[in-house]
Amino acid sequence: MRTPADIRAFAGRRYREVLAAAVTGKEMFPLRIPLGAWPAEDLEQMKTGGDALRALAKDVTGHGPTIRWTERNTRRFGKQSVPQELEFSTREDYLGFVGKRKEFDEFMAHVAMTREQLPGLLPWLVEFPHRLIEKGEVWKELLLVCGHFVTRPMPQCYPREIRLPVSTKLIETERGILRELLDHLLPESARADSDDFHERFGLRIDEPAIRLRWLGEPPSEAPVRLADFSAPFGLLAKEAFSPRGVVIVENKTTFLTLPAVLPGWLAILGNGNSVLICRHLPWLAHRPLLYWGDIDPAGLQILARLRTQWPQTESVLMDGETLSAHAPWQYRVAAMPEKFEGSLTENESAVYQQVGRTGLGLEQERVLQTHVDQVFESLRVRYPNTV
Repeated sequence: MRTPADIRAFAGRRYREVLAAAVTGKEMFPLRIPLGAWPAEDLEQMKTGGDALRALAKDVTGHGPTIRWTERNTRRFGKQSVPQELEFSTREDYLGFVGKRKEFDEFMAHVAMTREQLPGLLPWLVEFPHRLIEKGEVWKELLLVCGHFVTRPMPQCYPREIRLPVSTKLIETERGILRELLDHLLPESARADSDDFHERFGLRIDEPAIRLRWLGEPPSEAPVRLADFSAPFGLLAKEAFSPRGVVIVENKTTFLTLPAVLPGWLAILGNGNSVLICRHLPWLAHRPLLYWGDIDPAGLQILARLRTQWPQTESVLMDGETLSAHAPWQYRVAAMPEKFEGSLTENESAVYQQVGRTGLGLEQERVLQTHVDQVFESLRVRYPNTV
């Protein structure tokens, strides 16, 4: 037997379908409500259930389900009035019952606005009508932003430079819904294959500055001949850098104290973002690339991921000899994952296994400067005329 709670739950479950039908113009009413089994063997339950249904019915409340009753002979209690059919006869009856009349009217006003400005979004609204309900307060502004990207895809400007009568923070605060809408509206040619919202839709951001220094005399053709300088990696990617080689380190102290014995070589301070930084620097191709990180799970994983992007990547000062030579300064590492992105060489894998077996690693700033000097002197001999 359907109780008022059952009917309210049934109605609530159908609301999203009612919204979708309103977008397409599909007629859903009358909407019948399954009756369930009637307790013909329990007179008290029949009377209590019947009274509860009558109190809920449209002819009592002015909205809600229409209930049609019939007389039925029961084995124990003779003729009894039982519900034969329950239904929401009209959408108004249904909306009044679920308390959604105002919300539905606002929804339909936004649907009409969408139909006029961006009809391409209507199929998305049929599938996700609840998202419009959630974003009703800013839907007008969202349509304006989407319309701008449809007519001017990949604008290559900062979000604030999009001159629309919307909040200057709207694009930043509503990136989630905007990505859903723009992914539906824009062809693949009008968006980049990136999970980052700004990169995906051609927006500029305030990129963090990357610090670099020359490890000797800069090449005469270098666009920046300062010994130590910083610049956004987007700007660095566009400049015609052609270093003889590159060394990437993660720690500021080691970056500042790298021996300046490799003329034409650049050092990059990764600060844990080496993979992201180097992905945007096309001039790293076809030249030596050395990576020095901590001898621990994180450092070796960054090395492996960096090699996935730039296969020529080699490690420096991340070998078993360096680890063993600094036993007094080793530290207890975190748990070692068995699998991760990228690959290690045979020697690097041996170090990884040693760290996992002993639980001891080495931070790069703990490596003695004399040891660093020796290794870089060997690099100077190994790369005397790198071009």
